[in-house]
Amino acid sequence: MSTSFRQLDYQDRALTALEGYLDALKEKKGRADKIASLAAADPDLGLTIPDFAKEAWDTLGAAGKLPASRATIPFSPRIDGCNRPVPNAVLKVPTAGGKTWLAISSVSRIMGRYLDRNTGFVLWIVPNEAIYSQTLKHLKNRQHPYRQALDRAAAGRVKIMEKTDRLDARDVDSNLCVMLLMLQSANRETQDSLKMFQDRGDVHGFFPPEGEQQAHKAALDATPNLAAYDDMFLMVKDSLGNALRIIRPVVVLDEGHRAISDLAFRTLYGFNPCFVLELTATPQDVQPRGGRNPRDGRYANVLVEVTGRELDREGMIKMPLNLDPKQGNDWKATLNAALEKLRALDASAKTLRAETDRYIRPIMLVQVERTGADQRESNHIHAEDVKDWLKTAGFDDAEIAIKTAEQNDLSQPENQDLLSPTNRVRVIITKQALQEGWDCPFAYVLCALAASSNEKAMTQLVGRILRQPGAMKTGVEALDECHVITHHADTATVVGAIKKGLEQDGLGDLVLRVNQDDAGGKTRTARTIKRRPAFASTEIYLPKVMIIEDGAPRELDYETDILASIDWRGFDPAPIAAKIPDNAQAAESQLQRITLSDEGEELFVGETVAQNHEILVFDPAHTVRMVSDILPNPFVAREVVGQLLDALRVRGFDENKLGRFASLISAELRRGLDSARTERAEALFKTEVAAGRIQFRLRLDGRNWRMPATMETTEPEDARQLVNKAGGPLEKSLFAPVYEAELNKDERDVAVYLDGEGALSWWHRNVARSQYGIQGWKKAKIYPDFIFAVQTTGEAKKITVLETKGDQLDNLDTAYKRDVLDFLSGHFAWDDATPAGELELVKNNGETVEGTLILMSDWKTKLPEYLKP
Repeated sequence: MSTSFRQLDYQDRALTALEGYLDALKEKKGRADKIASLAAADPDLGLTIPDFAKEAWDTLGAAGKLPASRATIPFSPRIDGCNRPVPNAVLKVPTAGGKTWLAISSVSRIMGRYLDRNTGFVLWIVPNEAIYSQTLKHLKNRQHPYRQALDRAAAGRVKIMEKTDRLDARDVDSNLCVMLLMLQSANRETQDSLKMFQDRGDVHGFFPPEGEQQAHKAALDATPNLAAYDDMFLMVKDSLGNALRIIRPVVVLDEGHRAISDLAFRTLYGFNPCFVLELTATPQDVQPRGGRNPRDGRYANVLVEVTGRELDREGMIKMPLNLDPKQGNDWKATLNAALEKLRALDASAKTLRAETDRYIRPIMLVQVERTGADQRESNHIHAEDVKDWLKTAGFDDAEIAIKTAEQNDLSQPENQDLLSPTNRVRVIITKQALQEGWDCPFAYVLCALAASSNEKAMTQLVGRILRQPGAMKTGVEALDECHVITHHADTATVVGAIKKGLEQDGLGDLVLRVNQDDAGGKTRTARTIKRRPAFASTEIYLPKVMIIEDGAPRELDYETDILASIDWRGFDPAPIAAKIPDNAQAAESQLQRITLSDEGEELFVGETVAQNHEILVFDPAHTVRMVSDILPNPFVAREVVGQLLDALRVRGFDENKLGRFASLISAELRRGLDSARTERAEALFKTEVAAGRIQFRLRLDGRNWRMPATMETTEPEDARQLVNKAGGPLEKSLFAPVYEAELNKDERDVAVYLDGEGALSWWHRNVARSQYGIQGWKKAKIYPDFIFAVQTTGEAKKITVLETKGDQLDNLDTAYKRDVLDFLSGHFAWDDATPAGELELVKNNGETVEGTLILMSDWKTKLPEYLKP
């Protein structure tokens, strides 16, 4: 996978949560199906068939696995056009968070983990033409990671479709069909959507032949919401819309908050989906009208919430955002200031490329007031006026692109790939045409010349400059931030608009990080905070997890030192094969065929009444690629896959059965390998620690993490500071002041408690991803929340690194972090080896470093144990 599509921590978390929901769904649906069978066999029993989707959701809620911020929001049931429950889950992911990658990965899990199949139909609904074209392009490109992920999930049998394409039932049987549709087309009362319910002549295999009225009536009885002719003879319309209602597709709804109207809702669930996955930055709840019971509202069933801070930690967005509001009347002066910023960024980018060969070409967006050809003499700032001024400033035509409703220079062949080194565009002039579906990580500067006259457009354009190139920080401060420069607009209004724009992009938790530098001299740029005078000269070191290679220490690298070193010899996939049921069935049939029996009387309704025209084949090479992130050696992986197939064949799996359940087999193999990887990585890590090759030591040679003398804050000097229990200033925080907005409520409580402890020398709030991290036997580092020192005997101190977790996060990841911290604490030591000429540290006899993880509900009882002198 390329750097841009590496699996990130929050994406892993989101997919793990989805897997938990799918497992619960599968269990509850199996039970509901049994009850339905009993109810159908004996209606007199009066059995009520449960809503399995609600039961699964309630199970997650009871286990504390739903977002805490949605605790008061009731589950909102979804019903299809035939009055059947439909599982629905919303992933709340901010702009630039990789929603499409999450959707692709989710589809793979829905098909394999819940539906137990790798063929079927996915209806992918997008909000506008720009996103439609972009998504279609990526999915059709077999070299793109999106398409490759789908190919892995479906063993290479993927068919990307548009609504005008021919559709055959055999395609759905033999492939994973993904049909893209725009939201407007899914709305039945629009002209486009009406065509979906008209006879087309190229939709085959779903409906009985003309004239077979009994078969048509049976089809309607089985799926009552099919559109049909009923003038003289009853006949189901041979339409795409009806085919979808019979197929029961998995629906992926991009920008799900746009489909909240009653009409859009009826249309979407009228397709009779078997699962609806929504992805949005801003889930929308529809409150009940007229004082009705709040539970009667239609709420977003939010399964996962990803925050802006998580994106920032992963390097996905440019933060902080710097605001420079120019108050003069000369728009050219504002544009010149923005141009100077662009030039400075360009110089930084050229230096970066010379040093690292990483290519970035900073681009500036210019928001103007007018674009029409007949509006240039209207005393408003016009796109052509801006272009002319830029040309006088040294730009040529190839470096300037205008994107308006009338003109789209970005559609020119040479401008379609803005990330290409051969592309020359440096400035894009627009009014509001870049509001949605436009993605260019090279956009760094927004020069809003129309901020006061078109605040809404500026608000929406803010999100276009947030994406970080390559989704990876450069390490160059200038290239890891973005800028908004506004012309003659009220500063408070602009700040409000930016905050609103961040909130609309799902980044509301970052609004306090907007940097402001206005003409009035009141600043909110990043400021340096020093240590308290009492600690200014105190040298504080913490041990890194190091590996000794050829006698020299270096930081442990997970990929090189752990993953690549795992010994897979002796791995037996037989237990995995034993878990795969020989009578596996789809959890939800997506395709229902209707046909007459040989006698022509009785009707059969089933998934595979007729033999497929093509037999599915299990492809070992695809399975090897599917597990390559867990087992990177393809030769070993191929051997494991072969052993798994041998074990399944012994159990009676023939080639046809292996093909039909290829997705389930691959998913179970991934689960088994993932568990084995963790076990073997842990054993390897602990063995190497015991042998002294992996070390957690304070080193006299200076190869430690050193507490910085200063740190930065974006809080203004007059921001509210955290105070102690008596309402006075904190006294023992390593850096001062400490601002309330930089800690959440639980963290503030812990900080105040620490500050009041007599035996404590100092404490520090560790900033994740930018300060102290500990590498364990899994890929992600552990970034403790607090570091504090307790005075023991003499000069010695006990330094504790403390990781706190909310109770809802007391899961396998929490257990892993606790194990790593406990294990490394038990193996902490001072390293006495000091090569000649190396920096030496003063060794305080008896000084120790220990790590611990405490659940927030337990901190008041457990934290005191770590504060004893």
